[in-house]
Amino acid sequence: TNDFMMVMKYAENGNLRQTLNKDFNTMRWKEKLDIISDIAEGLSDIHKEGLTHRDFHSGNILNTFHTGKTNYNITDLGLCKPANEKHDKKVYGVLPYVAPEVLRGKKYTQESDVYSLGIIIYEVFNGLPPY
Repeated sequence: TNDFMMVMKYAENGNLRQTLNKDFNTMRWKEKLDIISDIAEGLSDIHKEGLTHRDFHSGNILNTFHTGKTNYNITDLGLCKPANEKHDKKVYGVLPYVAPEVLRGKKYTQESDVYSLGIIIYEVFNGLPPY
């Protein structure tokens, strides 16, 4: 078949939303900035490959502890597509993270992913899910 599956190490610390629920009140600003830096770097790597994630939210960011550091990894690339792929007019993803232009029927773009990143940044800084 032409289907692929990715297998990765179990993320014992769960996803970003779970981490914020559990640890937000004890997190320092430096840690929050490090989280955002990890996530932004991961999204940049996806975009450098000419792809859009299309389902980018805090539940799809897993964290693991490796070599003395917590790492945040973007996962669930099942809806990930080439940025130049034909527009199918369907809306995918978790609505509070979906860019307004996508909700109005425009195509997903890398800029749409950046909108989702902005919502995630809001979430990391405030500890609350959007809306």
